[in-house]
Amino acid sequence: MRQRKYISSGGLAFSEKEDMQKLAKQAAKGWHLQDFAFMGYRLVRGEPKQVQYMIDYRTLDEAEEQEYLDMFKHAGWTLVCSSYGMYIFEAPRDAAPIYTDVETKQDKLKRASSFIPKMALVTTILTFISFWIYLVTDSLAAAIICYLLFIIAVLSIWMTASFYYRSFKLMRKGED
Repeated sequence: MRQRKYISSGGLAFSEKEDMQKLAKQAAKGWHLQDFAFMGYRLVRGEPKQVQYMIDYRTLDEAEEQEYLDMFKHAGWTLVCSSYGMYIFEAPRDAAPIYTDVETKQDKLKRASSFIPKMALVTTILTFISFWIYLVTDSLAAAIICYLLFIIAVLSIWMTASFYYRSFKLMRKGED
C-alpha cells in the first residue's frame, strides 16, 4: 500500500477555498497534507481525522515568522507547510476561522496577489520584445521563447483578473 500521493491544485488564484476543502476531505480519508508540490500537494497516509485547512500569504523575515506562527498556534492553528510566502495551516473543524470579516479577507487577497500584476506586466513586455526579435531574426529559439512568455503572460493576467474578481465579490457579497 502506498504511503504518499499527489493531488492537483485548481490554482490558488481560482479555487483556494475548493483546494482547502479538498485537503480536508483527503484528511478525513487518512491522507494528510505534507507539502506543496508542483501544481498541487503532496500527501502522506495517516489516521483519518476531521480537520480544516487555511492558507495565508505573507512575506516575513525570520524574526517576524516565529511571532506570526505563534499567533496562529495560539488561535489553534498549526503550520503544515510553507513555500514562497504561502503558509497552510491545519486546525480541528470546530476551530474559529482566522479571517472572519471582509476587511481582513481583502487584506489577505491583496497580499496574495501583490506580485502577480507586476509579473503580468513584465511577461507581457518580454513577450512583445521576443516577438519583435522573432520577426527580425526568424529564429526558432525566439519563437519558442515568445510562445512560453505568452503563456506565462496570459496566466498572469488571468490570475490578476481572478484576484480582482474575488476582491470585488468579497466587497459586494461579503464572501469569497
